[in-house]
Amino acid sequence: YADDFDFTNKTYGIQAGFKFTPAVELKGSYYWQDLSSGFADYGVTEDSPKAWRAVLDVKQDALKFTSLWFEYEQVDNSFVLYNAQNIWGTWSNIASITDNRPFGRDGTMKLWSIGLEQKWNDKWTTFEKYAKADFDNDLSDDANNWGIGVNYQYTPAVAFQLVYDKIDFGDYGVKYSGDDNV
Repeated sequence: YADDFDFTNKTYGIQAGFKFTPAVELKGSYYWQDLSSGFADYGVTEDSPKAWRAVLDVKQDALKFTSLWFEYEQVDNSFVLYNAQNIWGTWSNIASITDNRPFGRDGTMKLWSIGLEQKWNDKWTTFEKYAKADFDNDLSDDANNWGIGVNYQYTPAVAFQLVYDKIDFGDYGVKYSGDDNV
């Protein structure tokens, strides 16, 4: 029966930014969609979902000892084909805490993340990150992710990286529960 449904959607977006200095920038994105009736037949509750985010990007040149990336976003749970680490081009790969987003349901996912990166010289870099997702729905617990790592740039084309990453999906979710690390 799924072949009888019309699953087309139109996605529109706008991105903007303002550089206060060469090392400090505030930027953001706003997307909205027009979903066909097939999505409603499949249980999607909103036919015109929206997603937006705001980012404060402070380079290490401004702070001297570290760079800072602070991000906040809101995404309607009916927004189609949303994946935080791919759609936004986030500075580092947020472990898939957005995978428990209850797609098609009422509510809005709220995600905030912070990342720090210290470039010690041309070879060594360290980084830390934290992210939290609130799904605004009883189907999934909030999720948390944090990680630390070090990168060694052996040559311009070869790097070695050691990373610890931990994710906590909570006690229940639409796809995952519990916690994991790598």
